[in-house]
Amino acid sequence: MRKQIKFLLIFFFCLFPLFSVRADSLNQRVDFNVESEYSVNGQTRYSASLRKISTKLYFYFEDSFWNSLSSQEKEDIDKALTNLGNEFDSTIYSKATSLYGSEWIPGVDKDSKITVLFHPMKENARGYFRSIDEYEKMIAPLSNQREMIYLSTDSVKSELLNEFVAHEFVHLIEFNQKERIYNISEDTWLSEARAEYLINYLGYNNKEDSYLDQRIEDFLDRPTDSLTQWDNDFYDYGIVTIFSHYLVENYGIEVFSESLKTNKSGIESIDYALAKLGKQKSFKDIFVDWSIAVYLNDCSLSQKYCFKDTNLSNLQLIPFNNLLPLSGESSLSVSQTLSPWSSHWQKFSGARSDLKIEFDGKKQNNFRVFYIIKDFSGNYELKELILDADKRGTINVSGMGKEKSSIVIIPIYSGSSSNSFYTITANTYAQTNNNPQNQDSNLPFQTNKPLNQMSREELLSILLRLIIYLILQGKLVI
Repeated sequence: MRKQIKFLLIFFFCLFPLFSVRADSLNQRVDFNVESEYSVNGQTRYSASLRKISTKLYFYFEDSFWNSLSSQEKEDIDKALTNLGNEFDSTIYSKATSLYGSEWIPGVDKDSKITVLFHPMKENARGYFRSIDEYEKMIAPLSNQREMIYLSTDSVKSELLNEFVAHEFVHLIEFNQKERIYNISEDTWLSEARAEYLINYLGYNNKEDSYLDQRIEDFLDRPTDSLTQWDNDFYDYGIVTIFSHYLVENYGIEVFSESLKTNKSGIESIDYALAKLGKQKSFKDIFVDWSIAVYLNDCSLSQKYCFKDTNLSNLQLIPFNNLLPLSGESSLSVSQTLSPWSSHWQKFSGARSDLKIEFDGKKQNNFRVFYIIKDFSGNYELKELILDADKRGTINVSGMGKEKSSIVIIPIYSGSSSNSFYTITANTYAQTNNNPQNQDSNLPFQTNKPLNQMSREELLSILLRLIIYLILQGKLVI
């Protein structure tokens, strides 16, 4: 989680350096400014004391929290901090900096150690980073004037503590690599994507109840969330995590690292990195492929339509389900709004007739539409719906309910500024019966073929349907 602030006079870094080297000592007490957005009761300031020091980290704890702990709890936390310090010093720091570059050293405080402040936070808040802390107080009065990250006091007891620290440390690196060197702020969604993927890069997701498992749940709860619009909720983290895995799997971790080495941000920086690495894909193309992959997740069709990571190999979202009448003519319209850089998955099934589907993108640009037709054997075909100048297109499907079981429409919107609207209209048409013997008029429902042409298994299925029908009609009591 990243908290940003922009300043016009970046050159003050050079004009007003700190000349003395600072080193904190155990039990040292400091008053820290914090973000009220995350603090448990909206506090803006906490008093905290230094409780442990590792090679690269200072561990501060908010005083009232620490004083409320029993001796055993303090001992348990001390052990947890020892393990965290060792892991950070030996693994997290070296791998993160070799991948993304280093934080600002010795930094605004002229101290090579990074400060970690544990303070009470609101429920579901795990940690954050404030770029304002990288500025001197004469420029930013609310700065704590040190390289630091913030973690919830609840996180110190979590099995994901290493993950939380690694995530926030990436934001510290990004500040130096992007804002200090290139004087540009990174788009939040991309900053969070880099931080989320580092956890996988460190190998922390290869365990039960992993950090990734939670992000998968967050994504599946709302897969239609915008990739680039940031509301700072779990759904945002879910989609950037799943997208980051797909991007790295197909185009390499270097896309993230190279996108830091430019004065471009967001999508532009990804396109820059792809071009520099010789990839023949744009960000827009990749987003389209990803939108198909999260639904199909099938490598047999194409490597670009699946996840190779075993932790994601079973990922598959559930589309919106639109059930059409089983008989007669009907018309069903679905109208939805798409956020910038988001996709929908609209499934139509149930009809027993020819089906005509019309897509209307309301003359809005940056639409691409794909559809997947599936038969009763589980086979499917993927096609793109070619839209006209008004962003309209038509799909005709014969044999729905007979040969074909369903069709999934995937509208993909790559606009960057405002929401987009679309309508899908599905029309079914009653078929003319040219072969009356194919109908079993005594049955309360239609069959695909005459009873005398059915196998034993098909007859049993018809019998079961008939029994259920009679029970529901009150004509049969068991």
